Amino acid sequence: MQRIIFPALLIIAFLLSACKSQQPFITTTAHVSLAETGTSGVMAYYALPRTVVAVDVEVLKTTRVPGPYARYAEQYLGLDGVILEPSHQYAIKSVSFNHFAEPDPEHIYQVSFPAGEQQGLFITLNEAGIIYAVSTGLVESEHTTFRAEGKDYGFFGPETTFNYFLTSSMTERVDTIIEDVRLDTITIQRQRLRRSWVEKSPAQRAAELAELIFEIREKKFDLISGFQEIDYSSEALRYMYTEMDKLETDYLNLFTGITHTHSQKLRFYHRPVKHDVQEMHTLFYFSSDEGVSHQAANDSKPVRLAYDRSGAADLLGQQLNRPVDPRRKTPAGFHYRIPEYAEIVLLVGEEKRAEYRMLINQFGIVTHLPADQLEIQFHPTTGSIRSVGRRSEPGVSK
Repeated sequence: MQRIIFPALLIIAFLLSACKSQQPFITTTAHVSLAETGTSGVMAYYALPRTVVAVDVEVLKTTRVPGPYARYAEQYLGLDGVILEPSHQYAIKSVSFNHFAEPDPEHIYQVSFPAGEQQGLFITLNEAGIIYAVSTGLVESEHTTFRAEGKDYGFFGPETTFNYFLTSSMTERVDTIIEDVRLDTITIQRQRLRRSWVEKSPAQRAAELAELIFEIREKKFDLISGFQEIDYSSEALRYMYTEMDKLETDYLNLFTGITHTHSQKLRFYHRPVKHDVQEMHTLFYFSSDEGVSHQAANDSKPVRLAYDRSGAADLLGQQLNRPVDPRRKTPAGFHYRIPEYAEIVLLVGEEKRAEYRMLINQFGIVTHLPADQLEIQFHPTTGSIRSVGRRSEPGVSK
């Protein structure tokens, strides 16, 4: 098959030179697998679009980091249920469906018409070779876009972030040393102080932080109860209270730990095929411990797509496939699609998580217009006809 790369939204103009022939202007198309080689006349190629289903999945990863004094939370603050061990967990937050069109390799057609005609033929294609219009103006492009996003919720940093709110790890120790000094027959007891710096024990540091928390709470109470000599404005009081509340939360995190949530959006693609519509199609595997993976694990669940056709195109397909008398058979003009609606369901294991209804090009049928002088506009995402009309003869106004 000859391959031609079309520039983006380039109008392919086939202008035939004038001649004396007055025979009707006939344009025919044929599937590339059936096209005859060595056919005379001007030729071009176009494709009908097929639907690609895009599944957008938002996954939340929750990470829990214990505070350095988690084991003292109940002893000094009376808190239970704090984070004691580091952990992370995944969850599917949301699922949404999208779609776009791409050239269908099974529906590429050759356009041919006799050389030397006095009229011109204009075919509008997009950069992928999908047909947009014939002998008429451009149509607006129908497409969808996707932007990957990631969001963080809550405060999070390395474990050393906790150290920003810690007090000094050293404390001064004062030892009293008593010495007995003999002067002749007299014994004198002399005392001296020896100062040194030693590292605080975790229990000491936890006790100091707990005391700071209680002091902050007391100062917050003094603010809201009006127990101060200066008459602060409401804005100043609100600011001081908010800042002390943040400081209290930071110190509490040293006991309760930190929870961080990261949101990640992933996109998966699937190209439906009409003959295996009854099959389940696995996109990926998911587990709360490992998140998204392409390989099945012991605790993972398959995330699958299921399609349910409406069947609206079947009756029309039977009508179009009825035997035709060879004597009445006419040349085929431009081919187009009649798509069909389908229900799409996404399942996580056996649980239904999302469903959507959309047009699927491949589930419909492909037929053609007569080989006549027509002006045609196509829906670029489905390949179906947007508008069609007969071209006026030369010298005859429309």
